[in-house]
Amino acid sequence: MKFMYAILLCIILVFVYNYNILVGIIVSLLLLGYGIYHYLPQIYSMQGRKYFKAGNYDAAKLLFKKAVDTGHAKGDIRMEYSYILLRTGDIDEAEQIVNNMLCYKIKPEFRGRAIIQRCMCYYKKGNLDEALEDGMELYNEGYRSIMLYGMLGFFKILKDPMSEETFNFCREAYEYVDDDRDIRDNLLICYYNHGEYEKAKEISDMVLENNPKFVEAWYHGAQIDFAMGDYENALQKLEKTYKCNRSFMTT
Repeated sequence: MKFMYAILLCIILVFVYNYNILVGIIVSLLLLGYGIYHYLPQIYSMQGRKYFKAGNYDAAKLLFKKAVDTGHAKGDIRMEYSYILLRTGDIDEAEQIVNNMLCYKIKPEFRGRAIIQRCMCYYKKGNLDEALEDGMELYNEGYRSIMLYGMLGFFKILKDPMSEETFNFCREAYEYVDDDRDIRDNLLICYYNHGEYEKAKEISDMVLENNPKFVEAWYHGAQIDFAMGDYENALQKLEKTYKCNRSFMTT
């Protein structure tokens, strides 16, 4: 459809230039201005993502703020901005972004992600019960996603680490997708808590084979090695944590 619009626009410009070159130039400049205005959020967010991947969260936050401040940033850009605000510890701002989105009728996938993000805000503000309740309400509605499974598994481990319900939920999440780092991490913690160190280590080794940069992977791997009496490997894994990325979201 966009391709057809582009062809139609080119045809119109040809007619305008044939009619009057000056009018054609004016129309071209107006279209260029509109194009820049329309795509400005995407331009800012693209630059912001580069800074985010490089670990410069403050620069990423500034660029995403500019994108949202244009007033016509799409839902995915607003969600990314909220996540970056969480990474930098700006919880109230992050929560305000998703609350504003939830005030309007939005696509189901954005609604689910917004609620998940708000739950993370609740958790970081110390309201674990409220975060777990809202997340489970979304789950009971039938919504499923890797993010929801990973978040709820983590919350359940914090709330009741030894319960069979927590263990079953983390196993269900692993059946939903078995290659996500957070879902794997949750399940290996459950095995560790129940003294099933061999099973915990099997999953931990899968997590660590890609040399991840998140602290929890190495820390939990070290816990398992320590519990199994492998103190040398436990120490080596703990030393790896010094080179990992850290943010306000690090657990």
